[in-house]
Amino acid sequence: MNMKRILLGSMLAAILILSACGTKKEKEEETTAADQPDTEATEQENENVDNETSDTEEDAESEKEQDVSAENINPTIEEETGGDVEVVFTNKEPNLTHAYSDKVTISIEEYQITHVTNMNESAKYNFDDEDEGYVITYKLGFENQLDEDVFFNASTMMLSDDGTENLYMRIGLVDRENWLKGDKDKAGRQYAPGKYTGMQAYTMTKAQYERLVAPTYTIDIPMLEDDFNKRIGKDAVFKIPFNEEGADKASKSSALYADKMVTDTIADKELFFSKEDINETQKVDGVSITLEGVQYADIKPTTAHAERFRNFGDGPLVALTAKFQVKNDSSEAIAQSLIEKRLILDQNRGTMLSQGMLEPFLQGDLQPGESEEFLTVFLFRKDEFDLLKELKLQFGPFSDSNAKKLFKEKSATFDLPMK
Repeated sequence: MNMKRILLGSMLAAILILSACGTKKEKEEETTAADQPDTEATEQENENVDNETSDTEEDAESEKEQDVSAENINPTIEEETGGDVEVVFTNKEPNLTHAYSDKVTISIEEYQITHVTNMNESAKYNFDDEDEGYVITYKLGFENQLDEDVFFNASTMMLSDDGTENLYMRIGLVDRENWLKGDKDKAGRQYAPGKYTGMQAYTMTKAQYERLVAPTYTIDIPMLEDDFNKRIGKDAVFKIPFNEEGADKASKSSALYADKMVTDTIADKELFFSKEDINETQKVDGVSITLEGVQYADIKPTTAHAERFRNFGDGPLVALTAKFQVKNDSSEAIAQSLIEKRLILDQNRGTMLSQGMLEPFLQGDLQPGESEEFLTVFLFRKDEFDLLKELKLQFGPFSDSNAKKLFKEKSATFDLPMK
């Protein structure tokens, strides 16, 4: 499964609201009845009663909202485990939506974490045979606004912050009637036009839960005609905040280009410079190549992937990620995985090839009339990067699926802004 994230960062400031709380109105300064005429005193008393009633109503409304937010959205957990279930976190408005296209979307409408204790012995396998554990339940919304059916497995994966652990989805902890599924086939993979909602549940041991800050939740790609070659868009990748630190991490992550360092939890990135409105277009015969923007980030490989960076030494690293939009208006099919990308360093210092292991893998050909987004990534030792004064990025030459060079081996070259 190819993983990729497109998050919406501006709404994550409210991500840690566990429940809505009413705010009491400030009371007006009290005035004694002795200082007023009798009628005014009576009116004042009535007004005070009204204020108290208003405050009481607001408090009751606040408590009601808190109670609602604390309700267990997935009672099947208790039924299946026989345990005591306590809600420890609920996010009713995560505002996490991924557009596979302008007509097909997936969203996390709500998620909740519960603590399970005193469970049946047979249920402990869900939590690595421990006496207690945690369950996160996602309420998902899938919408198909196309004029045809979409095939969607609703396959997901939840990965720990450091990339070392794949958490387990437990289909038995969600009632079958509440699964996310289509309406056109018995397997639930075929979705007619419309909106569908359903839930998924993942389990965590106590130790896992205490380590997690903002794990990565990835949802697979839908298809047309049940054909893998007719996939719609890219994987949906969400960072799921568990606390305030996680909210900050998720907010920063949502601003990053979704290279594999982000989507596959390969490295933590900290932006130090970006220019995302370049939008410079060059043409190679009938192919339009638009450099949309660039991001520069300090990176720290996660524990699970640190060994992959051993050739860069032990010092700090810098990653450059450039975002392109390519439109093929030629008569040739272009092999997406064979497009060359390289940096030209300070005119004559040398060249550098892109790091394919950190780029989203694009399979197949870019057919005439089609467009595709490309992310290309370059890595530097920070001490070497700080010496550079000028960078140019060469996109191309292009090849067909037989590795034959196209368009007379021509390419497009862009000047990159640097901090």
